[in-house]
Amino acid sequence: MSEPLLNVKNLSVDVEEKSILHGINLTINKGETHVLMGPNGAGKSTLMKCLFGIYKMDEGQIIIDGEKTEITNPDDALRKGLAMVHQELQPIPDRSIAENMYLGRYPMKSVGPLKMVDHKTMNSEAEKWLKDVKMNFDPKAKLGTLSIGQMQSVEIAKAVSQHAKIVILDE
Repeated sequence: MSEPLLNVKNLSVDVEEKSILHGINLTINKGETHVLMGPNGAGKSTLMKCLFGIYKMDEGQIIIDGEKTEITNPDDALRKGLAMVHQELQPIPDRSIAENMYLGRYPMKSVGPLKMVDHKTMNSEAEKWLKDVKMNFDPKAKLGTLSIGQMQSVEIAKAVSQHAKIVILDE
């Protein structure tokens, strides 16, 4: 049997001397889906934010593909194969769906000595990822024309487009 994709061992987080999470263990194998349930304030989002590098854990280990790792920030999480769709969306409604999906990682092209956003590549890639998650949106459409639920679908396509091994959905 292969190594778990993700193994969390004895994760603990304290905030202002109050234990929020204590001794959390979680194992995820390739192809599995896990759901965390509990009342508001139970620590579900705190755990997800620790895995994504937003919060620092006080104790414990995170092991990805059999290798112990430390996730220092969201960029680090993305490089290590974890993507997160946050509960609180922060869309840029006046920008296109594709621009929202590729924010901060636009494909670039050279035009003489200048670097410019390669909109053709960005739009075609965004269209491909949207279709992969069964969302037939025009990647050139303004994000603000979509419903909140559709915007969440775009965020899922964005997470998948980052070649994540693990996609975390926070509510």
